[in-house]
Amino acid sequence: MNQVLKTIQERSSIRSYKDIPLTQEELDLLKNAVLAAPTARNLQGLRYYFITDRSILKQIDQRVMHHAGDEMRARMKERGSESFFYDAPLGVIITAGEQRWPGEDAGIAVGILSIAAQSMGLGSVILGIPGMAFQEDDPENCGKLLGFAEGEKFRIAIAIGHPATEKEPHEKNFDLIKEF
Repeated sequence: MNQVLKTIQERSSIRSYKDIPLTQEELDLLKNAVLAAPTARNLQGLRYYFITDRSILKQIDQRVMHHAGDEMRARMKERGSESFFYDAPLGVIITAGEQRWPGEDAGIAVGILSIAAQSMGLGSVILGIPGMAFQEDDPENCGKLLGFAEGEKFRIAIAIGHPATEKEPHEKNFDLIKEF
């Protein structure tokens, strides 16, 4: 089987990581992978915040928890984590301004990061919840913490690290595909 297709089939969302930092080589490979992601009309309007500083990830977690409801808190407790990045050694925040198709571009980029991580023997989980820490109407939002530019907005995030658990990929539902 083609190695890329095999990697895609093997990937699943990992929500538990070993306390092992990523090497500079691993970080560089991930940065090069995401910079290879295509963007609409090659506008390259995305920004990628590679965060390995656990104190910054913790501040983002705290701001998310500030906005989280009881249901979300209970779900995190069930998962055995107080971190929305699941204590991964790397959190990547992807942002964009108000260009065309920022969500689509961010989705492509995070998909590439997840497959690149899998191909390197790392685990990942794609995250939308950290966006709560970047709410524009929150005067304490974490955009200031990361130095967002004017008009720059959270689009999506991903946690990446050495998996501390295994998880089977989700079952495929071929009813979701319509052929004409």
